Amino acid sequence: MVVSVILGIAVGLISDLFIRAIQLGTRLIWQDLVPHAIHHPLAVILISLAGGIIMGLCVKYFGTNEGIGFEAVMASVKEDGALGVKQLKRVVVNTYAGLLAGASIGPEAPLVTLGGYVGDWLGRRLKVTKEQIMSFIAIALGGSLGILLNAPVAGSIMFAENPVAEDKKANTLLIFASMVAASIGFGIYVLLKAPFLHGVQLVPSYSGFKPVQLVYGFIIGIIGMAIGLSMKYGIIHLKSFNKKYLKNPIIRGGIVGIIVGIIGSIWPLAMFDGTQQLSQLVTHTASYTVIGLLVLCLVRVITTSVSLGGGYQGGNIFPTLFAAGAAGLAIHGMFGFVPAAVAVVACMASSMYVFTPLPLFTIFLITDISSFSLIPVMTMALVSSYLINIIKPSTAKSNA
Repeated sequence: MVVSVILGIAVGLISDLFIRAIQLGTRLIWQDLVPHAIHHPLAVILISLAGGIIMGLCVKYFGTNEGIGFEAVMASVKEDGALGVKQLKRVVVNTYAGLLAGASIGPEAPLVTLGGYVGDWLGRRLKVTKEQIMSFIAIALGGSLGILLNAPVAGSIMFAENPVAEDKKANTLLIFASMVAASIGFGIYVLLKAPFLHGVQLVPSYSGFKPVQLVYGFIIGIIGMAIGLSMKYGIIHLKSFNKKYLKNPIIRGGIVGIIVGIIGSIWPLAMFDGTQQLSQLVTHTASYTVIGLLVLCLVRVITTSVSLGGGYQGGNIFPTLFAAGAAGLAIHGMFGFVPAAVAVVACMASSMYVFTPLPLFTIFLITDISSFSLIPVMTMALVSSYLINIIKPSTAKSNA
């Protein structure tokens, strides 16, 4: 518990510094150096190209993790039994370049990496056992995740569904310790006034629950899962393609930058992590047609697949939420009897489940940005996603 307090303070400070570095760097590049750069196609392409080349250099000299987002970081920790400077260079430097250059990636991977590194560093300085070092890393990871999502218990819920320790009592201790670290870190983070999601509306207002919305949630969950699967398969297949045909990471990075830049010069909302962009969609929905929203969903899937499949080490949570949110708003536009909030959260929950098959964690994440009253809708969306996910070709006929 004492360690969790120390880690909470450190994680809160380092998270604040990293978010500020992103905000200041983005403002410097997109507003100060090139005023209103996002509205100048050539500037968008050149900035994105520069970011892609830097990403290629990072991959060449620092390597890359297998997998997607912060899950890849956690898998690497389990494999290496540590989270050292290698991961800082591999994830933080790589992702920071992408976040500044407008790549469609989230900040969750570098944030949990920074937090995990603090846990690893402290454990080694205290000369504790390997198992204790892993516990320190887990506590810090949970704290970082809670800070990012503005919810100190987010990491704890994830540990409850996906235990870090094999022993039940040890895992319970980690859950409480991570809550302490996240709560203290979150307090510092808020005190310093740089919350990542502060003042950002990602889900439309909700008028109230009606039983028929359970049916809407179940059906829309299928659509959301299709969006998540499209993005996931796009990332995986592009990784495989690049490994086979574009082995030079610098050339690959340049190509990624050009593709993202060209798409971003046409559809600026398809760039960056997606939080501010989705907030703009939600608060100005009337300004977008159904076709326009569906196009934004599609191009966001493409830019995220190209970015993460091409070598960026960032997260996929917020880009996925944008794509699902745009699709949900389009569904509301086509079928006005479906409340916008219902369509959006159903799409979000089922899309997220594709990448993070932890239903309670997914529900908590979406609830944190929406409303507790929408939990039944999310549940039905996840049920449809789960049923589709477990039906395999070999058993579908017998089940029928």
